[in-house]
Amino acid sequence: MLVKLICLFVLSLSLHAFAGEIKSPDVLEGGRVVTAEEAKAYFDSGKALFVDVRNPLNYGKGHIPTAIAAPFAGGNGDGLSRLDFLRKLPADKGARIIFYSHGETGWKSYNAASEAIKAGYANVMWMREGFTSWEKKNFEAVSGPESR
Repeated sequence: MLVKLICLFVLSLSLHAFAGEIKSPDVLEGGRVVTAEEAKAYFDSGKALFVDVRNPLNYGKGHIPTAIAAPFAGGNGDGLSRLDFLRKLPADKGARIIFYSHGETGWKSYNAASEAIKAGYANVMWMREGFTSWEKKNFEAVSGPESR
C-alpha cells in the first residue's frame, strides 16, 4: 500500500511539472527578486537594463520598451549559447540588470539571472512575475503584429 501511495505522489508531481505548474523559486541567491511595480519604477527612472530571455517569437509579440532580446537556452536547447548570452550583457559588471520571461512558472529568467551572477554581475534583479504581470498591470509595452 505504501508503495502505491508513493507512486501516486510521484505521478502527481510529474503531472504538475508537465503542466508547467511548478513555480520558480521565491529567492535569487546573489541577486534580488523584484515585483512588476518595482521593475516599473526602475523603468521609469531609466536606471536599469531590462533583458527579455524569452524566444524571439514571444519577444516579437510584445515586450517591455527598451528591453533587449537575449533568448536564454532552455532545456530543449533553444536560445543563445551561454557565451553569446553573456555577450549581450553590458561590460559593466555593476550595471543594474532586470531579467524577465513569461512569469513565475517560467524558469528561463531565473536561470539567466543566475548565470549573470555566476559571471560576476553584482546588481542582478529578477522580475519573477514576468511579462505576464507587467501586461496585467497595463504598464507600457511594445506590441508586435502577432498581438494586434
